[in-house]
Amino acid sequence: MASLRTLPAAVLAAGLVLVPATAQAHDELTGSEPSDGATGEAPDDLTLTFSGNIAEVGAAVTVTSPDGSSVTDGEPQVDGTEVEQDLADDLTDGEYAVAWRVTSEDGHPISGEFGFTVEGAAAQTSEETSEEAQPEESSEAPQESEAEPAPTPEETQGAEEETTEEETTDDSGQTSEESVSTATGVPGWAWVVVGVAVAGLLGTLAWTWQRGRS
Repeated sequence: MASLRTLPAAVLAAGLVLVPATAQAHDELTGSEPSDGATGEAPDDLTLTFSGNIAEVGAAVTVTSPDGSSVTDGEPQVDGTEVEQDLADDLTDGEYAVAWRVTSEDGHPISGEFGFTVEGAAAQTSEETSEEAQPEESSEAPQESEAEPAPTPEETQGAEEETTEEETTDDSGQTSEESVSTATGVPGWAWVVVGVAVAGLLGTLAWTWQRGRS
């Protein structure tokens, strides 16, 4: 009879032990990037890390900007114990609120919220704008001028003498009659006729003079 009285007490004690063990089986958030309360530059994405694997179905992450608008980009991506959420570009300075809801490995939904602060976004945007405004330096080396150098005075004089010689000398090396005709204005054959006539006249005069003396 004594053992029957102690049986309910033993069952109750076992139940008290099992209930906390079951309650502690649910997964929980163990960290995030940015972390809760962090202050820094604007992140490109938000990563949540949990104590156990997260179900791919049912994950939801919301990130709200200081003006109340959502800055999430697309749906969250689940990879084992991590949930990654892309964020919009060019986040402004201020406090951002994060709210998340996922389904743990045992099928139990869990949720939570935290916040982080962005600083220096305006200065970073101004620096990037200044870099884009600067002209890019040309990577091509300047091409050397292909113009030929001017001829020296010696080369110019030699070219002129060679041209004069070609104009006044024919293939046999004799002076061209055309050059003489051009210089005097009288054809070359006329000079030949005149020379013959003068020679004949001088011969006639000499013969007449000799005859008169005899």
